[in-house]
Amino acid sequence: MVDSSYWSGEHPRPLTPHADDVEVYRSFIDDGHTVLLLGNTRLLMPLCTAAMDSAPFLDDPRVITQDWTTNTVRYDVIIGDGVLNFTADLAQQLLDMASTSCSTFVARSFSQRLDTMRIADNFPNVDDFTISPSVVIERDLYRFFVWHFAD
Repeated sequence: MVDSSYWSGEHPRPLTPHADDVEVYRSFIDDGHTVLLLGNTRLLMPLCTAAMDSAPFLDDPRVITQDWTTNTVRYDVIIGDGVLNFTADLAQQLLDMASTSCSTFVARSFSQRLDTMRIADNFPNVDDFTISPSVVIERDLYRFFVWHFAD
């Protein structure tokens, strides 16, 4: 388990998204969309209308203290950075939740363990999901998985 001081601290690239990564997320969000951010990733906060975390570290009125997998509110888009990398079981639970709670789910996921990682046990490939991603955007050390669900 990693405490909140780890999550609230600064992280080196590529653990922290780059401006180009933020633009990938932004490309799947239309004006007026409601957006749930899973976690408190600082660079993604400007994109969201709500952020959810079981132990939030940001003092922001948009932050909801709640386990991601228990979300029942519908959003247009759900985004997350590294949220699929914790465990395969959590990744599946998040995909199940997103499939009933949004039209589009966008997650940046690392393809391998990096020396700077303190917690991550799952490095999924496109074939590891029970619902196939609609779009996969490959980068050197990570990929974006995007699911478009029928409304």
